[in-house]
Amino acid sequence: MQQFIKSYLRRLKVMALRPEIHFSSVFEHCAANKHFQSFQGNPLNHLNIHRKSIEDVVRHPQSRFLTYRQLKVLFNPEKKQPVWLTYRNLFESDTEPKLTVDQCEVVLLGIGSRLIVDRPSLLKNTEETKIDHKLLSKYLLESEPTPDEYIYFALSIPTQFADNLTGTYIDLRSLLPQLSVIDAALCGQGRALLEWHASYQYCGKCGSPSKSLEDPVAITLVIHSDNEHVLLGRKASFPPFMYTCLAGFMEPGESIPEACSREIWEESGIIIDTNTVRYFDSQPWPFLGGQLMIGCYASAVDETITLHDSELEDCQWFSRADVAEMIQRARNINLDKNDQGLRIPPPIAIAHQLISNWFSTTTSKT
Repeated sequence: MQQFIKSYLRRLKVMALRPEIHFSSVFEHCAANKHFQSFQGNPLNHLNIHRKSIEDVVRHPQSRFLTYRQLKVLFNPEKKQPVWLTYRNLFESDTEPKLTVDQCEVVLLGIGSRLIVDRPSLLKNTEETKIDHKLLSKYLLESEPTPDEYIYFALSIPTQFADNLTGTYIDLRSLLPQLSVIDAALCGQGRALLEWHASYQYCGKCGSPSKSLEDPVAITLVIHSDNEHVLLGRKASFPPFMYTCLAGFMEPGESIPEACSREIWEESGIIIDTNTVRYFDSQPWPFLGGQLMIGCYASAVDETITLHDSELEDCQWFSRADVAEMIQRARNINLDKNDQGLRIPPPIAIAHQLISNWFSTTTSKT
Protein backbone atom coordinates (compact mmCIF):
# COMPACT_ATOMS: atom_id res chain seq x y z
CA MET A 1 0.00 0.00 0.00
CA GLN A 2 2.84 2.37 0.84
CA GLN A 3 4.39 1.78 -2.57
CA PHE A 4 1.03 2.51 -4.20
CA ILE A 5 0.71 5.79 -2.30
CA LYS A 6 4.21 6.87 -3.38
CA SER A 7 3.38 5.98 -6.97
CA TYR A 8 0.14 7.93 -6.84
CA LEU A 9 1.77 10.97 -5.27
CA ARG A 10 4.23 11.01 -8.18
CA ARG A 11 1.22 10.94 -10.51
CA LEU A 12 -0.27 13.91 -8.66
CA LYS A 13 2.84 15.95 -9.45
CA VAL A 14 2.31 15.16 -13.12
CA MET A 15 -1.37 16.06 -12.86
CA ALA A 16 -0.37 19.50 -11.59
CA LEU A 17 1.08 20.11 -15.05
CA ARG A 18 -2.13 19.22 -16.92
CA PRO A 19 -3.54 21.85 -19.27
CA GLU A 20 -5.06 25.08 -18.06
CA ILE A 21 -8.82 25.39 -18.29
CA HIS A 22 -9.46 27.54 -21.34
CA PHE A 23 -12.90 29.07 -21.79
CA SER A 24 -11.90 30.82 -25.02
CA SER A 25 -13.38 29.80 -28.38
CA VAL A 26 -11.80 26.59 -29.67
CA PHE A 27 -12.05 27.94 -33.26
CA GLU A 28 -10.11 31.11 -32.43
CA HIS A 29 -7.69 29.35 -30.07
CA CYS A 30 -6.73 26.87 -32.79
CA ALA A 31 -6.37 29.68 -35.34
CA ALA A 32 -3.99 31.54 -33.02
CA ASN A 33 -1.94 28.52 -31.87
CA LYS A 34 -0.49 26.30 -34.58
CA HIS A 35 0.42 23.54 -32.10
CA PHE A 36 -2.98 23.38 -30.45
CA GLN A 37 -5.63 21.11 -31.93
CA SER A 38 -9.33 20.93 -31.10
CA PHE A 39 -10.19 18.20 -28.56
CA GLN A 40 -6.83 18.75 -26.86
CA GLY A 41 -6.63 20.53 -23.50
CA ASN A 42 -8.55 18.03 -21.34
CA PRO A 43 -7.63 18.84 -17.71
CA LEU A 44 -9.34 15.86 -16.04
CA ASN A 45 -7.61 13.14 -14.07
CA HIS A 46 -8.99 10.13 -15.93
CA LEU A 47 -8.71 7.83 -12.88
CA ASN A 48 -7.90 4.79 -14.98
CA ILE A 49 -7.15 2.55 -11.99
CA HIS A 50 -10.35 3.53 -10.21
CA ARG A 51 -12.94 2.91 -12.91
CA LYS A 52 -14.30 -0.35 -11.50
CA SER A 53 -16.25 1.56 -8.85
CA ILE A 54 -18.26 3.82 -11.17
CA GLU A 55 -21.50 2.41 -9.76
CA ASP A 56 -20.50 3.62 -6.30
CA VAL A 57 -19.97 7.24 -7.33
CA VAL A 58 -22.71 8.06 -9.86
CA ARG A 59 -25.00 8.96 -6.96
CA HIS A 60 -22.43 11.23 -5.35
CA PRO A 61 -23.68 14.83 -4.94
CA GLN A 62 -20.52 16.06 -6.68
CA SER A 63 -21.09 13.93 -9.79
CA ARG A 64 -21.98 15.74 -13.00
CA PHE A 65 -23.29 14.21 -16.23
CA LEU A 66 -22.88 15.22 -19.87
CA THR A 67 -25.90 13.80 -21.68
CA TYR A 68 -26.06 12.40 -25.22
CA ARG A 69 -28.90 11.11 -27.39
CA GLN A 70 -27.69 8.97 -30.27
CA LEU A 71 -24.24 10.58 -29.83
CA LYS A 72 -25.65 14.12 -30.06
CA VAL A 73 -24.75 16.18 -26.98
CA LEU A 74 -27.28 18.16 -24.92
CA PHE A 75 -26.49 21.84 -25.47
CA ASN A 76 -27.79 25.17 -24.14
CA PRO A 77 -27.93 27.51 -27.17
CA GLU A 78 -28.41 30.63 -25.03
CA LYS A 79 -25.36 30.04 -22.82
CA LYS A 80 -23.47 28.38 -25.70
CA GLN A 81 -22.41 25.61 -23.33
CA PRO A 82 -23.11 21.89 -22.99
CA VAL A 83 -25.63 21.04 -20.29
CA TRP A 84 -24.20 19.38 -17.17
CA LEU A 85 -26.75 17.59 -14.97
CA THR A 86 -26.75 16.14 -11.46
CA TYR A 87 -27.90 12.66 -10.46
CA ARG A 88 -31.06 14.23 -9.07
CA ASN A 89 -31.76 16.08 -12.35
CA LEU A 90 -31.61 12.81 -14.25
CA PHE A 91 -32.90 10.09 -11.97
CA GLU A 92 -34.92 11.72 -9.19
CA SER A 93 -37.10 14.17 -11.12
CA ASP A 94 -40.90 14.24 -10.94
CA THR A 95 -41.19 13.27 -14.61
CA GLU A 96 -42.85 9.94 -15.39
CA PRO A 97 -41.79 7.35 -16.34
CA LYS A 98 -38.67 7.43 -14.18
CA LEU A 99 -35.26 7.06 -15.80
CA THR A 100 -32.88 4.59 -14.12
CA VAL A 101 -29.11 4.22 -14.33
CA ASP A 102 -29.51 0.71 -15.74
CA GLN A 103 -31.30 2.15 -18.77
CA CYS A 104 -28.32 4.35 -19.67
CA GLU A 105 -24.77 3.82 -20.85
CA VAL A 106 -22.59 5.68 -18.34
CA VAL A 107 -18.84 6.25 -18.74
CA LEU A 108 -16.45 7.99 -16.38
CA LEU A 109 -14.58 10.95 -17.85
CA GLY A 110 -12.52 11.79 -14.78
CA ILE A 111 -12.29 14.15 -11.87
CA GLY A 112 -11.41 17.83 -12.03
CA SER A 113 -12.16 21.40 -11.12
CA ARG A 114 -15.80 22.35 -10.56
CA LEU A 115 -15.06 25.56 -12.49
CA ILE A 116 -15.60 23.53 -15.67
CA VAL A 117 -19.32 23.53 -14.82
CA ASP A 118 -19.69 26.34 -12.31
CA ARG A 119 -18.20 29.11 -14.43
CA PRO A 120 -17.05 31.78 -11.95
CA SER A 121 -19.42 34.72 -11.62
CA LEU A 122 -16.59 37.22 -12.06
CA LEU A 123 -15.40 35.56 -15.25
CA LYS A 124 -15.47 38.16 -18.01
CA ASN A 125 -17.09 37.09 -21.23
CA THR A 126 -13.99 37.52 -23.37
CA GLU A 127 -12.10 35.23 -25.68
CA GLU A 128 -8.88 35.53 -23.70
CA THR A 129 -10.07 34.39 -20.28
CA LYS A 130 -8.46 31.29 -18.82
CA ILE A 131 -8.10 29.80 -15.35
CA ASP A 132 -5.10 27.83 -14.08
CA HIS A 133 -5.90 24.28 -12.99
CA LYS A 134 -3.50 23.00 -10.34
CA LEU A 135 -5.80 20.89 -8.15
CA LEU A 136 -4.31 17.68 -6.76
CA SER A 137 -7.19 15.28 -6.24
CA LYS A 138 -6.79 12.79 -3.40
CA TYR A 139 -9.84 10.89 -4.55
CA LEU A 140 -7.97 7.62 -5.05
CA LEU A 141 -6.68 7.72 -1.47
CA GLU A 142 -9.73 9.14 0.29
CA SER A 143 -13.46 8.46 0.09
CA GLU A 144 -14.43 11.93 -1.15
CA PRO A 145 -13.36 14.36 -3.86
CA THR A 146 -12.20 17.73 -2.60
CA PRO A 147 -14.86 20.48 -2.30
CA ASP A 148 -13.34 22.17 -5.36
CA GLU A 149 -13.83 19.17 -7.64
CA TYR A 150 -16.56 17.32 -9.50
CA ILE A 151 -16.65 13.75 -10.78
CA TYR A 152 -17.45 13.95 -14.50
CA PHE A 153 -19.45 11.39 -16.49
CA ALA A 154 -20.86 11.06 -19.99
CA LEU A 155 -24.22 9.38 -20.34
CA SER A 156 -26.20 8.04 -23.30
CA ILE A 157 -29.92 8.45 -22.60
CA PRO A 158 -32.67 6.37 -24.26
CA THR A 159 -34.62 8.31 -26.89
CA GLN A 160 -37.93 8.05 -25.03
CA PHE A 161 -36.47 9.96 -22.07
CA ALA A 162 -34.33 12.46 -23.97
CA ASP A 163 -37.01 15.08 -24.58
CA ASN A 164 -37.72 15.39 -20.85
CA LEU A 165 -34.49 17.38 -20.47
CA THR A 166 -34.11 21.07 -21.25
CA GLY A 167 -31.77 21.85 -24.11
CA THR A 168 -31.05 20.89 -27.72
CA TYR A 169 -29.23 17.76 -28.88
CA ILE A 170 -26.65 18.74 -31.50
CA ASP A 171 -24.09 16.77 -33.50
CA LEU A 172 -20.60 17.53 -32.23
CA ARG A 173 -19.13 18.23 -35.68
CA SER A 174 -21.57 21.04 -36.38
CA LEU A 175 -21.43 22.28 -32.78
CA LEU A 176 -17.65 22.48 -32.54
CA PRO A 177 -17.16 26.09 -33.78
CA GLN A 178 -19.45 27.30 -30.97
CA LEU A 179 -17.60 25.52 -28.16
CA SER A 180 -14.85 26.65 -25.84
CA VAL A 181 -11.55 24.75 -25.66
CA ILE A 182 -12.53 22.89 -22.48
CA ASP A 183 -16.06 22.10 -23.65
CA ALA A 184 -14.77 20.70 -26.94
CA ALA A 185 -12.28 18.46 -25.12
CA LEU A 186 -14.86 16.99 -22.74
CA CYS A 187 -17.65 16.66 -25.32
CA GLY A 188 -15.18 14.90 -27.61
CA GLN A 189 -14.00 12.53 -24.88
CA GLY A 190 -17.58 11.66 -23.94
CA ARG A 191 -18.64 11.04 -27.52
CA ALA A 192 -15.65 8.83 -28.31
CA LEU A 193 -16.13 6.68 -25.19
CA LEU A 194 -19.87 6.26 -25.70
CA GLU A 195 -19.47 5.32 -29.36
CA TRP A 196 -16.75 2.83 -28.45
CA HIS A 197 -18.92 1.23 -25.75
CA ALA A 198 -21.86 1.00 -28.14
CA SER A 199 -19.75 -0.74 -30.80
CA TYR A 200 -17.09 -2.72 -28.95
CA GLN A 201 -18.39 -3.26 -25.43
CA TYR A 202 -17.09 -6.82 -25.10
CA CYS A 203 -14.12 -8.77 -26.44
CA GLY A 204 -15.19 -10.92 -29.38
CA LYS A 205 -12.90 -13.73 -28.25
CA CYS A 206 -13.31 -14.04 -24.48
CA GLY A 207 -16.42 -11.95 -23.79
CA SER A 208 -14.78 -9.76 -21.15
CA PRO A 209 -15.37 -5.98 -21.15
CA SER A 210 -13.10 -4.23 -23.64
CA LYS A 211 -11.05 -1.11 -23.03
CA SER A 212 -11.47 1.87 -25.32
CA LEU A 213 -8.65 2.57 -27.76
CA GLU A 214 -7.82 5.15 -30.42
CA ASP A 215 -7.11 4.07 -33.99
CA PRO A 216 -4.00 5.83 -35.37
CA VAL A 217 -4.44 7.74 -38.61
CA ALA A 218 -1.51 9.18 -40.55
CA ILE A 219 -2.39 12.53 -42.14
CA THR A 220 0.32 14.04 -44.34
CA LEU A 221 0.98 17.27 -46.17
CA VAL A 222 3.15 16.35 -49.16
CA ILE A 223 5.47 19.12 -50.33
CA HIS A 224 6.63 19.51 -53.95
CA SER A 225 10.37 19.61 -54.67
CA ASP A 226 10.07 23.32 -55.53
CA ASN A 227 8.67 24.00 -52.03
CA GLU A 228 6.05 26.18 -53.72
CA HIS A 229 3.27 23.60 -54.10
CA VAL A 230 1.53 21.13 -51.78
CA LEU A 231 -0.59 18.08 -52.53
CA LEU A 232 -4.27 18.23 -51.53
CA GLY A 233 -7.20 16.01 -52.40
CA ARG A 234 -10.93 15.71 -51.90
CA LYS A 235 -13.53 12.97 -51.62
CA ALA A 236 -16.95 13.19 -53.24
CA SER A 237 -18.51 13.36 -49.76
CA PHE A 238 -16.60 16.54 -48.83
CA PRO A 239 -18.31 19.93 -48.67
CA PRO A 240 -18.12 21.71 -52.05
CA PHE A 241 -14.75 23.28 -52.96
CA MET A 242 -12.92 21.78 -49.93
CA TYR A 243 -9.50 20.12 -50.28
CA THR A 244 -7.38 18.64 -47.53
CA CYS A 245 -4.28 16.59 -46.70
CA LEU A 246 -4.17 12.92 -47.61
CA ALA A 247 -4.83 10.55 -44.72
CA GLY A 248 -5.49 6.92 -43.86
CA PHE A 249 -5.47 4.37 -41.06
CA MET A 250 -2.17 2.84 -40.07
CA GLU A 251 -1.90 -0.91 -40.59
CA PRO A 252 -0.35 -3.47 -38.19
CA GLY A 253 3.42 -3.58 -38.46
CA GLU A 254 3.77 -0.13 -40.02
CA SER A 255 5.86 2.75 -38.77
CA ILE A 256 4.48 6.26 -39.20
CA PRO A 257 6.67 7.02 -42.28
CA GLU A 258 5.67 3.70 -43.86
CA ALA A 259 1.98 4.43 -43.31
CA CYS A 260 2.37 7.90 -44.81
CA SER A 261 4.15 6.50 -47.85
CA ARG A 262 1.63 3.73 -48.48
CA GLU A 263 -1.47 5.90 -48.07
CA ILE A 264 -0.14 8.69 -50.29
CA TRP A 265 0.80 6.28 -53.08
CA GLU A 266 -2.50 4.36 -52.85
CA GLU A 267 -4.58 7.52 -53.06
CA SER A 268 -2.55 9.71 -55.42
CA GLY A 269 0.24 7.70 -57.03
CA ILE A 270 2.76 10.13 -55.54
CA ILE A 271 5.96 8.60 -54.16
CA ILE A 272 7.52 10.25 -51.11
CA ASP A 273 10.94 9.90 -49.54
CA THR A 274 10.21 8.22 -46.18
CA ASN A 275 13.39 9.77 -44.77
CA THR A 276 11.76 13.20 -45.11
CA VAL A 277 8.66 12.37 -43.03
CA ARG A 278 8.54 14.82 -40.12
CA TYR A 279 6.09 14.70 -37.22
CA PHE A 280 4.13 17.91 -36.65
CA ASP A 281 1.42 17.29 -34.05
CA SER A 282 -1.42 14.94 -33.14
CA GLN A 283 -5.14 15.40 -32.60
CA PRO A 284 -7.66 13.18 -30.84
CA TRP A 285 -10.63 12.84 -33.18
CA PRO A 286 -13.74 11.52 -31.38
CA PHE A 287 -15.57 10.09 -34.38
CA LEU A 288 -15.83 6.58 -35.83
CA GLY A 289 -15.08 5.13 -32.41
CA GLY A 290 -12.16 7.47 -31.70
CA GLN A 291 -9.06 8.17 -33.78
CA LEU A 292 -5.67 9.74 -33.20
CA MET A 293 -4.70 11.93 -36.13
CA ILE A 294 -0.90 11.95 -36.52
CA GLY A 295 0.08 14.99 -38.56
CA CYS A 296 3.24 14.81 -40.68
CA TYR A 297 5.11 16.52 -43.51
CA ALA A 298 6.81 14.65 -46.35
CA SER A 299 8.67 15.52 -49.55
CA ALA A 300 7.67 14.09 -52.92
CA VAL A 301 10.10 12.17 -55.13
CA ASP A 302 7.81 11.37 -58.06
CA GLU A 303 5.30 14.19 -58.51
CA THR A 304 3.01 12.68 -61.16
CA ILE A 305 -0.53 12.23 -59.84
CA THR A 306 -2.30 8.94 -60.64
CA LEU A 307 -5.59 8.18 -58.92
CA HIS A 308 -5.35 4.43 -58.29
CA ASP A 309 -8.85 3.98 -56.92
CA SER A 310 -12.10 5.86 -56.41
CA GLU A 311 -11.36 6.96 -52.84
CA LEU A 312 -10.47 10.47 -54.02
CA GLU A 313 -12.63 12.48 -56.39
CA ASP A 314 -9.73 14.79 -57.21
CA CYS A 315 -6.13 15.43 -56.21
CA GLN A 316 -3.96 18.38 -57.26
CA TRP A 317 -0.79 20.32 -56.56
CA PHE A 318 -1.77 23.74 -55.20
CA SER A 319 0.49 26.79 -55.37
CA ARG A 320 1.42 29.02 -52.47
CA ALA A 321 -0.96 31.68 -53.81
CA ASP A 322 -3.79 29.14 -53.96
CA VAL A 323 -3.10 28.08 -50.38
CA ALA A 324 -3.16 31.67 -49.13
CA GLU A 325 -6.70 32.12 -50.46
CA MET A 326 -7.82 28.72 -49.16
CA ILE A 327 -6.60 29.53 -45.65
CA GLN A 328 -8.35 32.89 -45.68
CA ARG A 329 -11.69 31.32 -46.63
CA ALA A 330 -11.32 28.56 -44.03
CA ARG A 331 -10.86 31.12 -41.24
CA ASN A 332 -13.80 33.27 -42.27
CA ILE A 333 -16.69 32.19 -40.01
CA ASN A 334 -19.02 34.55 -41.88
CA LEU A 335 -18.12 33.27 -45.35
CA ASP A 336 -21.06 33.46 -47.75
CA LYS A 337 -22.57 29.99 -48.22
CA ASN A 338 -22.69 30.65 -51.96
CA ASP A 339 -18.96 31.41 -52.15
CA GLN A 340 -17.45 29.06 -54.73
CA GLY A 341 -13.80 29.62 -53.85
CA LEU A 342 -11.54 26.75 -52.90
CA ARG A 343 -10.86 26.21 -49.20
CA ILE A 344 -9.24 23.87 -46.71
CA PRO A 345 -10.79 22.56 -43.46
CA PRO A 346 -11.26 25.12 -40.65
CA PRO A 347 -8.67 25.72 -37.88
CA ILE A 348 -10.31 23.08 -35.66
CA ALA A 349 -8.88 20.37 -37.97
CA ILE A 350 -5.22 19.32 -37.84
CA ALA A 351 -5.16 19.43 -41.66
CA HIS A 352 -5.65 23.20 -41.46
CA GLN A 353 -2.77 23.51 -38.99
CA LEU A 354 -0.46 21.45 -41.18
CA ILE A 355 -1.21 23.59 -44.22
CA SER A 356 -1.18 26.99 -42.51
CA ASN A 357 2.04 26.17 -40.63
CA TRP A 358 3.78 25.20 -43.89
CA PHE A 359 2.54 28.40 -45.50
CA SER A 360 3.55 30.74 -42.66
CA THR A 361 6.96 29.22 -41.95
CA THR A 362 8.08 28.90 -45.55
CA THR A 363 6.58 32.11 -46.91
CA SER A 364 8.52 34.19 -44.40
CA LYS A 365 11.77 32.73 -45.72
CA THR A 366 11.19 33.47 -49.39
